Amino acid sequence: MTTQSHRATYVKGPVFGHVSHLAITSAIGIFAIMIVDLVDMYFISILGQPSLAAAVGFAGLGLFLGASACIGISIAVSTLVAQALGEENEPRAQRYATHGLLYSLVWTVPLTVITLVYAEELLSLIGATDETLSLAVNYFRIVGASLPILGLAFAANSLLRAVGAAKLSMWSTIVGGIVNAVIDPILIFGAGMGLTGAAIASVISRISVAVIALYSIGKSHGLIVRPVWPELVSDFTSLSALALPSMLTNLSAPVSAAFATSQMARFGTDAVAASSVIGRLTPVAFSGLYGLSSAVGPVASQNMGAGNYHRVHETLMAAGKFVLLYVIPVSILMYLAQDTLITVFSLHGEAAELLNFYATFVVGSYVLFGLQLSANPIFTALRHPGFSTMSNLVRDLVLAVPLIFLLSTEFGSRGVLAGQALANALAGVLAFATAIWMSGKVERGESIGPDWSRIRMHRHQHVVPGVQHRG
Repeated sequence: MTTQSHRATYVKGPVFGHVSHLAITSAIGIFAIMIVDLVDMYFISILGQPSLAAAVGFAGLGLFLGASACIGISIAVSTLVAQALGEENEPRAQRYATHGLLYSLVWTVPLTVITLVYAEELLSLIGATDETLSLAVNYFRIVGASLPILGLAFAANSLLRAVGAAKLSMWSTIVGGIVNAVIDPILIFGAGMGLTGAAIASVISRISVAVIALYSIGKSHGLIVRPVWPELVSDFTSLSALALPSMLTNLSAPVSAAFATSQMARFGTDAVAASSVIGRLTPVAFSGLYGLSSAVGPVASQNMGAGNYHRVHETLMAAGKFVLLYVIPVSILMYLAQDTLITVFSLHGEAAELLNFYATFVVGSYVLFGLQLSANPIFTALRHPGFSTMSNLVRDLVLAVPLIFLLSTEFGSRGVLAGQALANALAGVLAFATAIWMSGKVERGESIGPDWSRIRMHRHQHVVPGVQHRG
């Protein structure tokens, strides 16, 4: 397949159209992966052992740690490539893409070794004990060994979105979901491997996603070239300027989630099992929001690179509009379907009450959570990722940890869900308001932030916005 020349796809045309198209295509891919995870949970629930569902929940939190690092790296790689394309500098975009994939391996390989060695300590710290701990460690070590592959898959898919090939990104994840869906029941039931079979199926799925995305980036779009070794260190420095705060931004979430799970574990295995079901259900129901989060960055970054600062502000407002149009009907549907979900996943007692509470009171808070998912990529596109870092640290540590502790002490397991929801809502309002303020200053040609949040990148001018640069 021949390679093709790239142009800045998102600097012209309706901003909402670009954002919604990218968000929907990305969401379809995310949905394909997450629905298989949800089906995994259904298969596991059929086995009739709450400890299995709880083990997947504990292991999932450990895996979330590595995945969050991969997401942070992919944000940095796609941001630099999108801005280079916005500046019409294709050789730099190719170099950043190639070096970005190497950069991903530099981080994920040692992280994999550390987490596999200390898997038992990590999961016991979260709250897993006895048989649940043994099951969780086994699942974690099988899936966690594929973290470098997941890192390449994330980076390659983010690059596909950065060059405007959202459909290719979507199809790579859809194929991964199909592979998992086919292999899962074969290994779980046909081969009688149970939880181990589910873990192996997840690894095979990750490999398929990475292969398709890397092939598309290299052959269809020509973004994988020979490394330019004299430029490697300087490019790694540029990548680190965005990746380190982005990773810190994303790593606060698993820390908060681990604390929430440790608090949930106080109320028994059934509560953790219900939390695991909710943890699989949420990405499926709100895949559009996670797709939106990955859509805002490329649109805003290309327009930032092209000097179309007013379109950066338009991107933020378009994202807010998408959140409202998506979350409200999904929340209503979740409320109406709660009894069916309880039956499907064989939840009883405390577990059933938790899902009822989630579907009735928590899902609506995702309107405000979606606003934060819209704002954080704007901060990074404006080369002020410090605001993203602070946004998530405030949500996950300053707000979530004390709120979860206080509300769970007062209201039990439902207080854990309520604390997370309240923290998400407050952080969403603060982040979106800050992003409106910042993008407005950019559009007016004013300074856009304090020195601690600003970065300088190799071969990039310091960000000095001005209205004279509008498209």
